[in-house]
Amino acid sequence: MPLLSVQPPVFESPTAPPLYPALSQAAVTALLKGQVIEAIKLVRHEQNIDLDEAKDLIDTFLRSQPALQKRIDEADAREGLLRWLIFLVAGGGGLAYFLT
Repeated sequence: MPLLSVQPPVFESPTAPPLYPALSQAAVTALLKGQVIEAIKLVRHEQNIDLDEAKDLIDTFLRSQPALQKRIDEADAREGLLRWLIFLVAGGGGLAYFLT
């Protein structure tokens, strides 16, 4: 039996299309600033797609950029912490006002 008949045939696969279309510089800049919602709005407007598709494109892009995703997650955590801190200070001030 010839050696070539044992090996499976080799097929050239065409180059795979990118997972997401290239995002505009404005959308990437918005993401770098931590403005995910603004980036989604920009993608929707520029590519004339619906909200779910734009969100999926941004999510796919962020999954391909783990450092950027981590930076956005940390910014969200800081923002949430700041909101809780303001709430607690305001609540403590209100409680102190009513107790005095």
